[in-house]
Amino acid sequence: MADVAWVENMKRIVLKAMEEGDPCDIIPGTVIKVSPLSVQINQKTTISGDQILVPEHLTDHAELMSIPGIGEVSVTVKGGLQSGQRVLMLQKRGGQQYAVIDRW
Repeated sequence: MADVAWVENMKRIVLKAMEEGDPCDIIPGTVIKVSPLSVQINQKTTISGDQILVPEHLTDHAELMSIPGIGEVSVTVKGGLQSGQRVLMLQKRGGQQYAVIDRW
């Protein structure tokens, strides 16, 4: 359910940007390097490092889970982007920073 809320928030952000006359571009890319993250947008353009914002669900991260009869357990969720994966990104028109929406 958290992913549905995240998608709805992204929709609101894009609609708000369009209403203000400064829309975002949706840009496809391909992950070419994981650490530091590098994404190739086209043959001439590759972005990396601080230019890319990645949501937690697209990273390897720890989650605290409550298991009946056992208690709270920390687990590692292996959701990180991998080389060769295609991603969709938002870019504020004219901006130099990209937000990864999801992989596809």
